[in-house]
Amino acid sequence: MALMVSISGIRGIVGQDLTPHLILRTVCAFFHALETSVGGASRRRVVVGRDTRRSGEFIESLIAGSAMALGYETVSLGVATTPTVLLLAKKLACDGGIAVTASHNPPEWNAMKFCDSRGLFLTDPQIRVIEAAAGLATGGTRTCAAEDSGWKGFESVGSAIARDDAAYLHCEEVLRAIDRESIKRRRFKVAIDPGGGAGAVVGRLFLEKLGCEVVGVNEVPASQLPGGVFPRGTEPVPGNLGSLSDLVAREGADIGFAQDPDGDRLAIVSESAKAIGEEYTLVLAGEAFLRKNRTDVACNLSTSMMVDDLAERHGVAAERTRIGEINVTSKLLEKKLLFGGEGNGGVIVPGINPCRDSVVGMGLILELLAESGMTVSGLVESYPSYSMVKEKCRVPDMDRGVLHEKMLEWMPARFPRWKVNGIDGVKATGNREWVHLRLSNTEPVMRIIAEADTESRARELADIGRSFVEAVKP
Repeated sequence: MALMVSISGIRGIVGQDLTPHLILRTVCAFFHALETSVGGASRRRVVVGRDTRRSGEFIESLIAGSAMALGYETVSLGVATTPTVLLLAKKLACDGGIAVTASHNPPEWNAMKFCDSRGLFLTDPQIRVIEAAAGLATGGTRTCAAEDSGWKGFESVGSAIARDDAAYLHCEEVLRAIDRESIKRRRFKVAIDPGGGAGAVVGRLFLEKLGCEVVGVNEVPASQLPGGVFPRGTEPVPGNLGSLSDLVAREGADIGFAQDPDGDRLAIVSESAKAIGEEYTLVLAGEAFLRKNRTDVACNLSTSMMVDDLAERHGVAAERTRIGEINVTSKLLEKKLLFGGEGNGGVIVPGINPCRDSVVGMGLILELLAESGMTVSGLVESYPSYSMVKEKCRVPDMDRGVLHEKMLEWMPARFPRWKVNGIDGVKATGNREWVHLRLSNTEPVMRIIAEADTESRARELADIGRSFVEAVKP
């Protein structure tokens, strides 16, 4: 296993790839980048927060101590969702921020995700500057001396501030942007499942502020559970949401919300206790937003065709980007679009928080339920139905660039009449169906995603995609 460096952060297995020494080098390189190439560091203030992995506490402490030793004021949030960290980076006038989380990876993993003073994740070129400065590239050597000469003397050592109001500030920011009164009048019963992650800190608080009756499952932090494991699968996909579905049925809830460990992704269970799939999150939140705002939308290549149906319904366009949250956010900001996200349950409204934010998703979807008078099942039935298959397999042992070139050769030959897009992996699109192959930014795997009118056809397309992997194995 090797350390993974991408726009999704610096991540690896704690103690194996992600060691204290490597964390120190990387943090120093980040602060050096802040001062030289990522907007400047005039305030010398950073914010740090973490999810509920056992390793998070010591990593947050290493980061905070390093920041102080480099002359920065450190605002420590403790357990906080990733969108909370990014929101506070801007709201507290910080030069940048670090979210300590490996998101959907297993508990033995952890990661550092970096943002700038605007609360935006760093772009790929900016991450590569940190990678080079810390000597993380294969065979690389450090290109800055921050680790050796950046330490401050007694008179210039920074300070540390611990804040316990981060979740409250996050909630208030979202509440200002939605019709909270219409939601309060409905007095919804909402079931929540933060999966033992950081979402437990903010989700219940937000929903109770909206006058909802809240019932929950898996709210105990993973760090407090035996072995430090998460109580269910980390991704909020239907196969991991049995307990939430049971809770919705038992309590007669109007809706169930599930999050991933760092609280940026959101999935839904309907009032009939069915996990509808995380692809519907962006569509339902988009329906709520586009009813009141006219804007084109942006999403990544692997997001469901339902987004195209959403855009067509409201007379706007849907733009596709490379995979990775910052790629979608960058498109939104570049084109001055007001809504977008990713099909993995990530809702982005840059006017509220320019990142995937499960709290924003909850607010918009409850607003839609309140103002439409419809149930989740009724809203789902109002959209065309597709089947999507998401799989992953081990990456063949070869250079990633060479593998990508082979994909670019293989896909047009296999689908000669289909439109082929090679901006991120390779995606082939036919008549209302598609298959997408790409190397993951967060795991050492290849992701295979296919969508079609029927599950059997989607699985057939995914199998064709998997045949490429078999064909190129050494």
